[in-house]
Amino acid sequence: MDPLAQLKDIHLPAPVSAWPLSLYWWLVIIALLLIVGLAVYTVFRYIKKTRLTRLALAELALLQQQGCEVNDLHHLLKRIVLSSFPREIAASLHGDAWLSFLDQQASTHKRVFSAFSNNAAIWSLDLYSAKPNMLAELSHFKTCQDWIKKTPLMSLDCKMKSRVTKIVKNRVENRVENSNV
Repeated sequence: MDPLAQLKDIHLPAPVSAWPLSLYWWLVIIALLLIVGLAVYTVFRYIKKTRLTRLALAELALLQQQGCEVNDLHHLLKRIVLSSFPREIAASLHGDAWLSFLDQQASTHKRVFSAFSNNAAIWSLDLYSAKPNMLAELSHFKTCQDWIKKTPLMSLDCKMKSRVTKIVKNRVENRVENSNV
């Protein structure tokens, strides 16, 4: 008798199943879901945060196309400020205080924005006249555009309103005190 005839075929093991996944694959899936979720949250937050800036720039471009007076630019800036800052602070501002407020909001610790205060005569020439007739020039639009881009604009929520009011009041009071010294 032939000893080779008694051998049986080799039985291959069953193929390795992809399911159930190992712990490491679950960790990779969870990490990817967290990264995607964080990215989506960040994008939506950025869109919400820059919404007011985009709307303001669009309205400024529309005013520039139509041709407008300097007072119209003041009205636009006042509406932007009232939707971004507490009414208690921004609504009563006028004249030089209004222009310095605009400069302060666009300024940072590293860069001082002073386009409004440096050109106060041009900005307030027709501001309080009965029939304003000074047409806005390209420099006016450029100043407004720079201010809108450099100022952190975000609509006030009811929850944040009191906290922001305190912060902005303190900032304005500190700057007024420092300018009086």
